Amino acid sequence: MSTNFKASKFLIYLACLGMLVLLGWLDYITGYELGFFVFYSAPVGIAAWNLGRWPAVGMSLVASFAWALADSYAGAKYSTRFALYWNNGIHFGSFIINAFAIARIKKELDLRHHLHAELKSVREALRTVAKQLPTCPICGRTHSPGSIANEEWRMSQPPPELEGAICAPCLALDGKSK
Repeated sequence: MSTNFKASKFLIYLACLGMLVLLGWLDYITGYELGFFVFYSAPVGIAAWNLGRWPAVGMSLVASFAWALADSYAGAKYSTRFALYWNNGIHFGSFIINAFAIARIKKELDLRHHLHAELKSVREALRTVAKQLPTCPICGRTHSPGSIANEEWRMSQPPPELEGAICAPCLALDGKSK
C-alpha cells in the first residue's frame, strides 16, 4: 500500500473525527432539546464509504460518545441511568447499522464496476475472435466476401460481441424470433 494512499485514509479519518468534534460542540451549544442524531451519521457514513466497515465501527463508537458527552454537558437529565444507556445504545446501534450498510453498498458497487470492466474486456476479445471466424457461429455457413457490406446485414442489430460473425440469414431468423 502506497504512502499517499495511507495518508489520504488517515486524513479522511481525521476529517471525520473533526466533524464529530464540531457536531458535538454544536449539539452542546444548542442544548439537549434539539436532536442532532442524523448529523452524527454523516461522519460514520463517510468513514464507511471511504475507509470500510471497521473504521466506520470505530467512528460509530466516537459518534455515540460525542453525542452522550454533548447531551451530558448541555444539561440533559434522565430519570434513570438506564435511560441514558438505552439512548446511547440505540444511537450506537443505528450508527453501526449505517456503517455496515454503507460499507456493504460501497463494496458491492466496487465489485460491480470491476465486473463491468472485466465483461467489457471479454466482449472485446470475443469480438476480435468472432471477426476472424470463417463461418457463422450459429449456422456454420461460410461468409461470402460481400456479406458484411450487405445492406440487410448492416440494418440488423447483432449482439455487439458477435458483430461481423453472424451471417445475414441467421440475423434475420433471430429478428423474427424476438
